[in-house]
Amino acid sequence: MSANEIYQWWFIWLAIGGGIVVAAATLLTTIVVVAHKIAVLANTALAVLLDIEANTKSIWELNTSKKVANDILGGATAIEDNAVAILNALSKSEDEKAA
Repeated sequence: MSANEIYQWWFIWLAIGGGIVVAAATLLTTIVVVAHKIAVLANTALAVLLDIEANTKSIWELNTSKKVANDILGGATAIEDNAVAILNALSKSEDEKAA
């Protein structure tokens, strides 16, 4: 092999190595850009998720509202029962006075 051939092969392999380095750098740059886009989309998704949580928080409070309404209904029923008992007692008292 002559010196000319050695230089020729050296430049060929140098070009191949340079092409590999350029390809690797391109892939790395692409990965960084895509990772940045993913991070931006993740932040947007997190903001939307927080909005959804704030907008649906009242739905989770419906169970508490139902419990309070049942408590109020129980109290109203007790008041009604007492009123009926008082009315019955007064009716009996008036019936006894009339008799």
